[in-house]
Amino acid sequence: MSNSFSVSTIIPTFNGRKLLETHLPSILRSLRDGDELIIIDDASQDESGNWLKYGFSLTQQKNPNLTDKHGAFELYQGFTNLKNKKITISLLVNEKNLRFAASVNRAVRFATKPLLFLLNSDVSLRPDTIKCLVTAYQTNAQPIFAIGCLEFEGSEADDLATLPTAGKNKLWFERGYFMHSKLNTDASGETAWASGGSALFNRERWLSLGGFDEHFAPAYWEDIDLSYRARLRNWQVLFEKSAIVFHQHESTHQNVFSSQAIKNISWQHAAYFVQKHGNFWQKLAYLLWQPYWILKKRQS
Repeated sequence: MSNSFSVSTIIPTFNGRKLLETHLPSILRSLRDGDELIIIDDASQDESGNWLKYGFSLTQQKNPNLTDKHGAFELYQGFTNLKNKKITISLLVNEKNLRFAASVNRAVRFATKPLLFLLNSDVSLRPDTIKCLVTAYQTNAQPIFAIGCLEFEGSEADDLATLPTAGKNKLWFERGYFMHSKLNTDASGETAWASGGSALFNRERWLSLGGFDEHFAPAYWEDIDLSYRARLRNWQVLFEKSAIVFHQHESTHQNVFSSQAIKNISWQHAAYFVQKHGNFWQKLAYLLWQPYWILKKRQS
């Protein structure tokens, strides 16, 4: 395998030991010889870190420079050999809870491979998922920023014909806000954004964009914003239907925030997206449509 197409798979986790126990075996099967796995533990309280340290015989790396703008973090490393594949495994442990965007940005800066594969902790892979993504990346002549996966919303053990799918998306402006939804097609090709929960990214281009905008903390809209900025540079954001994942939707957000708080966060970030990316007329429309949306929110 060419080093120029090796992959750093990054999984942020918070109190996610049970999810990792369920989904990590499939991820290890999909990784190729020379790839690396980076798990960033966001100050979990469920012994996730100890389970990973002992399960993979990880050794703490003593380095005085293990700090960034968010403070200090710990690093543990080791290797696993699985069917003649040597995979580097790294565990980053945040000193304090940073949530999704900042945790991923930290892990990306630490990653050593030219391609990044971001995964939620509640996602399983097929054995060829990473191979399909890399093949799609290699065979496209245009500059690629990201390639998203075909998500089946359920388990591989389910009847796939009955499972909803996601992965190919659209984005448009309407009534003062940018709106988003999935497209009713699973054909490979351009997409409005690649999900931060299951997509391959070019690390060099990611870093040149500054990664996720951490103003979108604790979650929502950060992946839409990142792909939007990439597309402004004429970098392709694609969807690949052969790269299949299974998303069982056990996000930790619901354990931390109420459903109403999640709605409020999403609305706040949608407003920030308009202020960041909207032109003069879109920002004016945002102001003019506010009475309508205030009424709609009260009625919901």
